[in-house]
Order: sequence, then C-alpha cells, then structure tokens
Amino acid sequence: MSLDAIKRRFRDGRQAEAIAELEALATREPGRADARRTLAMMHVMTRSFARALELLQALRDPRKPDADLLFNIGMCEKELGRFTEAATTFGAYTESFAGDAGGWASLAECQFELQAFEEGMASARRAIALDPSLASELARRQAARGDAAQGAQGAVHDRAALALDPRDDATLKKATVRLLEIGRGQDAIALCREVLRADPGNLTARLGAEWVLSQQVPLWHVPMMNEQERNQAFHDGLRAAVVPGQLVFEIGAGSGLLAMMAARLGAEKVVTCEAVPLVAETAAKIVARNGLQDRVTVLSKPSTEVRVGADLPAKADLLVHEIFSSELIGEFVLPAIEDAKARLLKPGGRILPSAASIMVALVGGEDLGKHLHVDQSFGFDLREFNAIHPRKRPLYREDLSPLLLSQPVEAFRFDFQGRSSYPAERKRLQLAATQAGACYGVIQWIRIELGEGVVFENHPARQRRVSNWQHTVYGFGDPVQLQPGQVLAVDAWHDRTRPWFDLASS
Repeated sequence: MSLDAIKRRFRDGRQAEAIAELEALATREPGRADARRTLAMMHVMTRSFARALELLQALRDPRKPDADLLFNIGMCEKELGRFTEAATTFGAYTESFAGDAGGWASLAECQFELQAFEEGMASARRAIALDPSLASELARRQAARGDAAQGAQGAVHDRAALALDPRDDATLKKATVRLLEIGRGQDAIALCREVLRADPGNLTARLGAEWVLSQQVPLWHVPMMNEQERNQAFHDGLRAAVVPGQLVFEIGAGSGLLAMMAARLGAEKVVTCEAVPLVAETAAKIVARNGLQDRVTVLSKPSTEVRVGADLPAKADLLVHEIFSSELIGEFVLPAIEDAKARLLKPGGRILPSAASIMVALVGGEDLGKHLHVDQSFGFDLREFNAIHPRKRPLYREDLSPLLLSQPVEAFRFDFQGRSSYPAERKRLQLAATQAGACYGVIQWIRIELGEGVVFENHPARQRRVSNWQHTVYGFGDPVQLQPGQVLAVDAWHDRTRPWFDLASS
C-alpha cells in the first residue's frame, strides 16, 4: 500500500489500521524517512507520544536544524512530562529559530513546570513580543493544565470526604467517575471496596464497583477460560508448534492461560501483552500463583507498543495470538498481526493460529425467526417495525435452534502464516439452498486453524454449554421462501475490522 493511501486511511478515521500499515512499511523499508516522519506525526495525533518521540529522535540530525522535527520532539517530551528534556529541546529550538513565538511560549511552559519562574517569565515576554495574541493563549494553556490536574486532585478530595462519611453516595459516584475518566479504573474499584469495608450494605458502592469492572473487563473472559474444546485446540496447536528453548510472544494475555500452556510445553521464555491494565495485573498474579513467573512475563500494554530489546529480549520464534471477536476481525486483529509479524517475529517464525476464516450459511428456523422478524400479532399488522429493527444480530442464546438452509461457505480466509497484509475485500457469494424453508438471512461463525489437523470451529449446528464466541445473523429485509437448489446471491465485504453480508440487489 502506498504512503498516500495510508494517509487517506488515517484521514478517513481508520487510524489504528493506518498506523499498523505504516509501522510495517517503515520496518520493511527502513530508509524511508518520509514514511517514518509521517508515522511519527500519526502517533502524535493519536497521543502515542512515546513512540512518536522514538521515531522523531531517530530522524534528528544535529548538524541540520529542522524546525518541525525539533519542535515536535519538544512537544512529545512535554506531553510525556519530561519537562527538563523538553526545556532543553525548546532552548535549542529558540536558538536556531528565534523568531518563532511558539517556541518561546513552549519553553516558557516547561520552565514554569520546572518552577523556574524568572526564566519562564522572560521566555513568555519574548513570545508575547513576537505575537501579542499569545498573552491570552499562554493564560489559557496554564488554565487547561490546571483542569487536567483537577480530576486527580478532585478524586483525592473526594476520597478524604468519603473517609469521614462513607455513606455520602453523591461523592462516591463523582469520585468513581472521575477516577475512571483519568484512566485510574483500578483506583475507582479500590475506592468502592474501601467504602464497602466501612459500610457493607452500601448499594452505591457495590453497583459502582460492578460498573467500573464492566467498563474494564469484557464478560466473555470467563466463558473463554472454561470452553474446553477451544482450549484443547489451542493446547494441541501449541504442543505441535512449541520447540524447547524457544522465545514465544503472545498478543492478548487475558488470563495468561495460553502463555502458561506454552511455558509448560517447553518454551524457554514467554512474553505476553495485555492492553487493559487490570487484566494484565490479574494475569501476572495468575502466572505467579502457578509458579511460572520466571518464564512468563506479562506486559501491560498493547502489542503495537512492545519493543524488541526493551520489552522483548529478541524477535520471537513463535507468535501466538487470540484476540478474535465473534466476527473474527472486530478487535483490530489484522493490524495487530501485521505489525507484530513485521517487527516482533523472526523471519520464517511460526504464527499460531496460522489461519482463520469467516464462515456463513443461509439460515432459517421458526424459533430464530421470531427473534429476527415480525409479521402480525393479535390481528395487527406490525411489519413496519422490521424497518427499524437492527439487521445485524448477535445470538447470545444456544436454544434458538438455527436451521442451516445451505452448505457452509468460507466467506473470507486470512492466512496469517503465509501473508503479511490483509486488505479490505468485497465479493459476491452464491449460496444454494439444500432444503425448503423461510430464510431470514445468513448466519456467521468462525473457523480457526491451529496446525496440521487441528481446527476449532463454533459451527451453529453444534450447541455448546459454554461459549465465548457467539454466532451472528445478518438479516434480510424480508424472509425469502426457498426451494431446494435455489441459489441466492449474497454480497459480502469487510473493511479489515468488520464484516457485512446482505442479499444482493441485482
């Protein structure tokens, strides 16, 4: 994909995908300074300042002052709270580009943060002399910085108030929301639990802790840990893939189950990462409880922030991933694998799962139909309601007995081992009815390949007592009455993060 195409993708709002594409491009073509510079700016715009700073510093040539490069290095340092380094950078910037008011204003901010008030006032006066409008702008920036700190300060104040009166529900609600907003969800949970220790009957505290947990930890984790067939398939795949002495890297630690499997099967070192801090902390505790802390390391960060040499001792021999959604690609799995394969896996290294597919079939069934379409009730025609009923419906119940009216068809297949990029796709599927009946749409599930003869598929014809992946129905506007052998054309497409299926219009 060209650099211009990646930029368009970023501008269209598909930022995570664009960054992953550009990370892979920058790795493949390390001499592309334009790609690295663009990548740095994308990280700045998405507030990934640490990665942006790493890229910008690598591009800097002290012999050739570059205004934009130097200014952005200073901005990243300032946003990361490295005010001493930022003041040094902006000092160098103002020496080379003394006529830029913005450089003096940024230097003043850093000096104020370092409590060098006289130097800060001198820099601020230089900025205002060059651009008088900055007088109000500097004041606004200082106020904004105070607002940013207010959330944490307010939470401290609320905590003190609750220590005096744990039954103050209004303050507890305010403090819980504040802590979650500033990225301190674990502190919010701890606060609710502190109140419960003082007042066990406090319903606000109980509901508050549950609400924060629901924002931090998806409900599918526990069913996934208990889904024996799925876990056995991953274990069998790991048993065939892991070679004693290997370094294994995993995307998505979850409970740490797969990482511990890899260690028990002989991997010398397993590094796994988890984007949700509370989940990462819990996984680390589970690893320690099972006595594997010397061989399994849990990182509290997304895979795109993992660095070889800092987080990962070397490029991995085996890349393990399990961040599939029920529709397979809904958790940015494709950009994550593209990035990890390019940066974190040895050339020729193995990937597990090696491939995965989005599967579909025509679907009907009386019980299922009652959840997807309405006709009449008590003699009233209610069909207008179908126009506002969502066409995409996850099935959270296993007792609806979906009736497959065609053979399964592989809509999209992703070869993780053999390919390095996975562009968006669109195609037309031809689905032939195998029996008569009312067809309400297509039902979608996933198929995962974990090595020679090892496959996991949550086929809708097989009910499971425990399942973390649901089936999804993409409904037609109206049911289609099918006869055996009748062929329906279905348009299928995905944008790398979501699939969609619909009855072809022509």
